[in-house]
Amino acid sequence: MNIRKTAKYYRTVFSSGSIRECVSLLPEVIREYGTKRWSGSKYNDNIYIRHITEFHWNHRIERLCVDDKGVCFASIYWQGDSTDGTTAVDVSRLVNGHVIPAEHEWIGDRTYCRHSDLRISAEEFAEAIRAVAKYLAPEAINARKEAERKAELTSKVFDYVDTLQKTKDEAFWNGRMSVQELLEKKPELLYKDLEELKGIAATVFKNNNKSAYWLRGGRREGNFEFNLNY
Repeated sequence: MNIRKTAKYYRTVFSSGSIRECVSLLPEVIREYGTKRWSGSKYNDNIYIRHITEFHWNHRIERLCVDDKGVCFASIYWQGDSTDGTTAVDVSRLVNGHVIPAEHEWIGDRTYCRHSDLRISAEEFAEAIRAVAKYLAPEAINARKEAERKAELTSKVFDYVDTLQKTKDEAFWNGRMSVQELLEKKPELLYKDLEELKGIAATVFKNNNKSAYWLRGGRREGNFEFNLNY
């Protein structure tokens, strides 16, 4: 019998199926419902779950990823004495729990512990796998789609703003910053039609296409006073 593998299907499996079954399905879930870590990525290659997983003393599982060969790994965020960072581990090594040995480095006059042992228990890994079910919840999927829509629209607006002046001088960048501030302060504008938004952006850009000295009201120091009227 052919199984229609919808988000609901995967959500059910990742909620109650065995961890090994979930791991076997992880590559296709990431390809279908994940995102790209870099804009140049050819395929969806990761699921970001940092906001869902818990911090375990000195680390947390923040991403589940797949490489070009279909091999899945977990990106482990860690905090050390002098810095923080991430380490990638093949998920097959985490099913039954795994310890990433401590790392040390010499800085200046002594050896620092980059991070102590990272002890990922089988239970912690299972929690990360179960988090995929929450990632696939309808409201979570819709929220990501909406964020992607807004990001794409914002990118198009700034592509347009970049055409408004050939010379990229101080006044240009001040005008561009004013458009950015407008969109940050009035996110409801991102529900408008692109052409209408371009017109608004052009007006605000023109209002603030001025020197920093002028935008500070004749002061050499201080915050800019952008004119965000349109």
